[in-house]
Amino acid sequence: MKSLSHLARKAVHLDRALFRAAFRVKWEPLDRAMRLFTVAGTAGALWGAVAFAAFVATGFGAWDLILPWSAIAASWLVAEGSKYLFNRARPFVWDTAIAPLIKTPSSSSFPSGHSATAAAGAISLSFLYPAFATPIMLAGFLVVFSRVYLGVHYPFDVLAGMVIGTVVAAFGILAFP
Repeated sequence: MKSLSHLARKAVHLDRALFRAAFRVKWEPLDRAMRLFTVAGTAGALWGAVAFAAFVATGFGAWDLILPWSAIAASWLVAEGSKYLFNRARPFVWDTAIAPLIKTPSSSSFPSGHSATAAAGAISLSFLYPAFATPIMLAGFLVVFSRVYLGVHYPFDVLAGMVIGTVVAAFGILAFP
């Protein structure tokens, strides 16, 4: 039976290998698009704005704002609070040859707050507006992928953020009146 520390080392090696593969792909138009998605996803701004626009456009009830906004806020708080527990160095700290394509964040890498809010926002908005689920989920994926592509998160960081956002959104949906 392999030890837990051996499995953890294997996971770290896999995470770094996946990061290298994603970060190696560079194309100037894609660089600009990924910067746009990462900026739009900061602190859940994209999802909050989409929720507000949908609420105004459709005139539905207050829950159409409460569900996504509360899921976004709660997932951001959980993800950002968790960073103090894990204190994982970002990829550019681990490997100084990595030059991120955006201003380098100073917080811990694990879990990704952008990914947590992207999952929470995309899932809750897809629940409220199922006809638009495909473009909403695609935008969520692009925010998540942008964090690895730009060199500021490992794949497992964004995966953990997505799990947080998914769980928070699911609780909100279950509470849906």
